[in-house]
Amino acid sequence: MVFDEWFFIDLIQTAIDGSLLGTVYALMAIGFALIWGVLGILNLAHGQTVAFGMFAGLIASTELELPIPISFAFAVVTGILIALIVERICYRPIRRAHELVPMIATLGFWIATEEMLQKVYFHLYFHDFMRFPNPYTMISFEVGEFRIRFDYLITFAVAILLVVTLYFVIYRTRLGMALRMVAAGHDIAHLMGVNVLKTLRSAFVIAGAFGASAGYLLGFVSNMANPYSGTLATVKGLFTMILGGAGSIPGAIVGGMILGFTELESAFLVSFAYRDAIAMGLLFMLLCFRPQGLFGTRVEDKI
Repeated sequence: MVFDEWFFIDLIQTAIDGSLLGTVYALMAIGFALIWGVLGILNLAHGQTVAFGMFAGLIASTELELPIPISFAFAVVTGILIALIVERICYRPIRRAHELVPMIATLGFWIATEEMLQKVYFHLYFHDFMRFPNPYTMISFEVGEFRIRFDYLITFAVAILLVVTLYFVIYRTRLGMALRMVAAGHDIAHLMGVNVLKTLRSAFVIAGAFGASAGYLLGFVSNMANPYSGTLATVKGLFTMILGGAGSIPGAIVGGMILGFTELESAFLVSFAYRDAIAMGLLFMLLCFRPQGLFGTRVEDKI
């Protein structure tokens, strides 16, 4: 391989694109981190808020012909509804059970809804892969030798807005105080007068909104609605959360940026076919040296 000036320009260009794309992964991971931090369970159905948010945005844009901001809001509302359904049928009835029970329930919800989505996608409605409307695909800005895609900038701006809003909610509102108290301990929060069930429901609402936002933005920048996006979101979201540190929202953000960067750089330097394998290999090496992730706290050894 010849390392000339253009190679390094392409290398930096890929790093920029990967970091901007990583903000979508960060939004996915925040939903996982929030539920893990508050409930201490892996919500394996969270990926379906991403999938249904993506398809709600697609239908709103193509069938209803709504403008982008309203289509985005429609997707977010859909993701919140899916999250509330998960909370109602996969957590609330069995919240006193062992922590593995609600996780298995969310796994069943994930498998059932993904099968349903695939049947609708391939046999009943779309019949083939659909393009996600994106009027900004060919628009970009030149900054020196580098090109910044406008849709990536929109994705980055929306992600920053959502993260700042979440920070304000968690550290500047009564709901945020309740969430932090519940995360510290359900019994303690109850003794302090916190409505634990209402607070947990709010956590699912926030996670659903972030998942649906990630789904819409992922379809937006990739120009395609994928019926397997729920599985993609679950794998990459959990990867990102573990990389950053389970339950850590700052860790989810940094982990998402690292994952996006690693994926695109791997595709550029090696092959697109090996990008996931390389990313998983890096995660394995990281966990060997830092099992708690980048921003996680070390816990007592169990083995």
